[in-house]
Amino acid sequence: MSVYINPIANGITVSLMIIYLAFIPVLIYQYRKNGTFLVRKNIVLASFAVYMITAFFMTLLPLPSIEAVKNMAPIRANYHPFLFVKTFLNESGFIWNEMGTWFRAFCSPSFYTVAFNVLLTLPFGVYLRKYFNKGLFQTAVLGFLLSFFYEATQYTGVWWIYPHAFRYPDVDDLIVNTLGTVIGFYAAGLFDKLLPDPMKDKSLKTEYASLLRRLISLLIDSIFVNIVYELLRVVVLLAAGKKENTIDIVLYLISVVIIFILIPCISKKKRTFGMTILKLALRDGKGNVPRLSGMIMHNLFIAFWLNVAVNIIGMIDNAWIIIFLQLVVLGFAAALLIISIKNKRVTYFWEKFFDTYMKADI
Repeated sequence: MSVYINPIANGITVSLMIIYLAFIPVLIYQYRKNGTFLVRKNIVLASFAVYMITAFFMTLLPLPSIEAVKNMAPIRANYHPFLFVKTFLNESGFIWNEMGTWFRAFCSPSFYTVAFNVLLTLPFGVYLRKYFNKGLFQTAVLGFLLSFFYEATQYTGVWWIYPHAFRYPDVDDLIVNTLGTVIGFYAAGLFDKLLPDPMKDKSLKTEYASLLRRLISLLIDSIFVNIVYELLRVVVLLAAGKKENTIDIVLYLISVVIIFILIPCISKKKRTFGMTILKLALRDGKGNVPRLSGMIMHNLFIAFWLNVAVNIIGMIDNAWIIIFLQLVVLGFAAALLIISIKNKRVTYFWEKFFDTYMKADI
């Protein structure tokens, strides 16, 4: 079973890493285009990525060393269609009119390797019909091309990285994989109601700014703060020739002021980089651009909680104080989340106090 389990585990690990790296860019794109995070669509896209990468790994792994392949005898491909039928009848002991031979035959490698190849591309047929709106003929052709890519990768020694093939290219795999895709096409119709429907996701072009959208904006601003901070550190280090903790704290505070105060003050719409990227804007109670003093106080409050407070915690040596401050920050974040869910909108006490409200720029 390790022949199958290891490639599956590796495929899932790699695909999850890709999903992790793509998560923030996808969020930004969807918030800018649709005004909301499309949950069902992203579930489908993520599952499709996991499936495609895992399926490819299962046809390729484990990879031997190049030296080991050099010492291997060249592997000949099978060009005889339906050889798997003859192999099954000869090796499995299957006799159609003797029920006692059926179970043993189905446990034979000559059967379960073929069954595996059917199951390998069955999900591909489901995706093509359900989510890519492909017909039967298109599904069969794309299933064949996917299988051909697998076999060509094996036949060429992973596209000539290896001196020759180290896995068994087989024309029967083309037939069986294509069959699996077609079966998946029909299976999609049977399980249609159980599968997530991305069409139920709706664009939300409103002024509502979700908590997640705000947090992504603040994450981007925090990245810019750290970029400016590191640039200032380099300049000061080159000028002074030594590093001091006090100077580091001052430089960090200057970086926060540049990103959260200076940039919004000189920008036309009074926005930080993160707000611009996520298409967010500050408005007063009347829906206009807020007063400069209100904008500065609002941004300073946010900057303190999400930048200065976090870094102050990192500068403290007492473990109990660190734990206490972390609990305060987490409690504050949890309270914001509960308020957001309860009110079904994000309006917090500091917004009312400063008369500045975060809105989606539609």
